[in-house]
Amino acid sequence: MHGNSLFDRLTDTTVAAASEHSLKAALIDVARAHGFERFAYLNLHTAKSFAVSNYQKEWQSLYFARSYMAIDPVVTAAKRFRRAFKWSADVERRRADDTIKEFYDSAAEFGIRSGLSIPIRTGFGQFAILTLASARILDPSGSGELDVAGAATAAALIHARLQSATAPTHKPDFVLSDREALCMRWAAEGLPMHSIADVTGLTYHTVRWDLDRVKAKLGVCTQKQAVAVATRFRLI
Repeated sequence: MHGNSLFDRLTDTTVAAASEHSLKAALIDVARAHGFERFAYLNLHTAKSFAVSNYQKEWQSLYFARSYMAIDPVVTAAKRFRRAFKWSADVERRRADDTIKEFYDSAAEFGIRSGLSIPIRTGFGQFAILTLASARILDPSGSGELDVAGAATAAALIHARLQSATAPTHKPDFVLSDREALCMRWAAEGLPMHSIADVTGLTYHTVRWDLDRVKAKLGVCTQKQAVAVATRFRLI
């Protein structure tokens, strides 16, 4: 199912697609031909995050509204591996905490239980991810080794076509909650998380959670970047 022909087809399809619309349709066809029901291109560029996907609309809305990219194990793995990898929620949830298990359960309700993801480095610490997902239980160690170079080539071509998508299937609204904005204002003053907890009366865990959610919403990796972007977009 995960043969190297998948990456060849993705490459050929992307080069041949005449338009953004035809590329989306072709990606769906290629995904299904290789045992996947869904595809998602998730661009996590600073303050310009968006998705091009055939995931259910409700799931896409929930994903951005709840800032799931902050806890999504696939996003976390993409940052760590920097290469194509297979994953299975049923395997990973065995060693996950309650928050991650709830995320996996929510994703499963929308037919997302396993898949193949390819990280795409986009410069200046930013990245995107191409994912092919299935509702079936799959063994991430099966079907042989992935053609890492082929996967990277295919994903890079898809990114080049979709990074300026004129019709993304979902774009988040960059709105901070009152508590997130409060924590960010103190962070902008240079206070570390434990000090923010002291002055706001919040727990350290809550402050860390809120600041991590802000970073995820803005598509950045560090607190310094989050402060800079939030300030630039007048979110704090």
